[in-house]
Amino acid sequence: MKEEGKTQQRELYALLNISPEASDEEIRKAYRQWAQIYHPDKYQSSQMKDIATENFQRICEAYEILTDEHKRLIYDVYGMEGLTSGLELGPKLNKAEEIKEELERLRRQKDLEKAFTHVQPSGSVLTNLSLPELLHGGSIMRGMAMASEVHTQVSKRNTIAFGGNLAVNGDSGGGGATVVLRHQFSPIASAEFMASAGLRAVLGAQMSRHLSHHSTATSGIAISLRDGSVNLSNAWTRQLSDKTNANIQLALGEESAISVGWQHKSDKRSAAGEVKFGTSSFGTSAHYTHRFSKKSHGRVAARVGSTALEFEIGGGRKISDFSTIRMLYTIGIQGIFWKFEFHRGGQKLVIPILLSRHLDLIDVPIIDSQLALFYWQRKYTV
Repeated sequence: MKEEGKTQQRELYALLNISPEASDEEIRKAYRQWAQIYHPDKYQSSQMKDIATENFQRICEAYEILTDEHKRLIYDVYGMEGLTSGLELGPKLNKAEEIKEELERLRRQKDLEKAFTHVQPSGSVLTNLSLPELLHGGSIMRGMAMASEVHTQVSKRNTIAFGGNLAVNGDSGGGGATVVLRHQFSPIASAEFMASAGLRAVLGAQMSRHLSHHSTATSGIAISLRDGSVNLSNAWTRQLSDKTNANIQLALGEESAISVGWQHKSDKRSAAGEVKFGTSSFGTSAHYTHRFSKKSHGRVAARVGSTALEFEIGGGRKISDFSTIRMLYTIGIQGIFWKFEFHRGGQKLVIPILLSRHLDLIDVPIIDSQLALFYWQRKYTV
């Protein structure tokens, strides 16, 4: 195996017919010689021109790598694999042992990052606090909801996700567990199979396919194991431009609905909107985020409908490469809230604090809203 690796690491030198100890001048001289031989303009027949073009490109690649000090060092130690894996030397190192040690450290880091991409954990914690309850001698805690999920790529075409959620409000609570298997049939078609137990016992399947370069269709079915009810869903997504896409969703079942939405995202701003009409409800929602700099942004959002009336304004700031904090004010029919959010990687902590019930016009069960928020953001509703 070592001999095979050494042979691969000498391939570029063999292309130029020079030794691994060749000087820069010897490399340049060999390149000029072979470039004249394999230059495509020297051949008339299409077959010979194609062969010459391929060899000329290989000669150019060998010259580019071997005349670059850092690339040549990486190639001499790890071959082409080291170059294609993205290894890069930082400060200039003098000793060969130091160079090899630095390359080995970088390679271990790359291997760790590659392994981490196969296991992607994510989670959310929501804690509802109430200032009026505390001022009246009660408990500041109104309820809590938690959700976590782990994605694992088990093979090149298969991904599996395990998750669970839990919501508690006073003496009542509920939770569940979910497993989702995703299979990629081809670059344009995939399928998902879902099973959940607990508060919602559901079996579901979903198929997705690219109809064209700019449009995708998704069809799904979900069956409740409690009452046997069936929900069907269809969605069409169309890319309107490089930064904008639109979608239409149709759900048929106990609660049938149709919704139309759009999303726009650029370096400076992102926005989205949706209008939804159901058999027993209707509503519309929208949000707009403006990035003032690479670290700070502002956000406004609104939800209006038969069961919701809510306006939100606030902003956030990136405090590290992986962490962001956000503070928002929400005014709606459930009251006036101050919300704190902390995002780090795939983890999220949300703490909404009820400041006043003055706008609490109707009683919306906390646990239902929590479960709706944390139920994997999927469309399997039965």
